[in-house]
Amino acid sequence: MKKYAMFMLVTMLTIGLPISAQNGQRKQRVDDNSRTRQEMRMTAKERAEWMAKQLELTADQTAKVQALLEKQDAKRAEQMAKFREQREQVTTNREKNREEMRTLREKEMKENQAELERIIGKEKMKKLNSLREPRQRKPQANR
Repeated sequence: MKKYAMFMLVTMLTIGLPISAQNGQRKQRVDDNSRTRQEMRMTAKERAEWMAKQLELTADQTAKVQALLEKQDAKRAEQMAKFREQREQVTTNREKNREEMRTLREKEMKENQAELERIIGKEKMKKLNSLREPRQRKPQANR
């Protein structure tokens, strides 16, 4: 009987340890991936510097672009906080809130594009759009 109990204990440990080790590795990979995505998110300053380099913007244009991007980021964060609060309060109108947010976001994107074009000019805006195009074709699952 003692040998049987010992055999069962060894068997359970032999089977259980690899399974728990795999779960730990899987969780670590998920955490690593999410950290990488967060690290990849560029600040307004970094995006403005990237645009300045790609589009050969003047220092004045770069400063204005950075100010615009910071304003957009702050507004987006405020809206997200508002929508999260609404989502928590009212779960029945989720689809309505999503559509409202989508519509608002599209409107703001158009306004932001127009303002950016006024700052950098049509020619540089076309160049920026051509630089953005390959990134926008990527599947949404990667974002």
